[in-house]
Amino acid sequence: MALDSSTTVTQAFAALNDNLDWVVDPAKARLWLEAALWLQANRADSTKQGVSLNWESLAEDIREARRYVRATTSNAVRKRSPFTRARPRTR
Repeated sequence: MALDSSTTVTQAFAALNDNLDWVVDPAKARLWLEAALWLQANRADSTKQGVSLNWESLAEDIREARRYVRATTSNAVRKRSPFTRARPRTR
């Protein structure tokens, strides 16, 4: 599930909890990381809704998850450009 501006704190926590075993699956790691980053970015709203997190611990986990995702992403994917460059055809 892609998290966006209409995502609720409850949905973000559900995504976080659904992917707690992210250490064994790069796809789950990306989903967990997305949920953790969403919660971190929406910290004020989370706190207003009575959510209590150890934000420093979450930040540490985010760094670890980022390292894992980078390590498990293939070189081909890492080197892929997010855009293409037009080149004239030559015959």
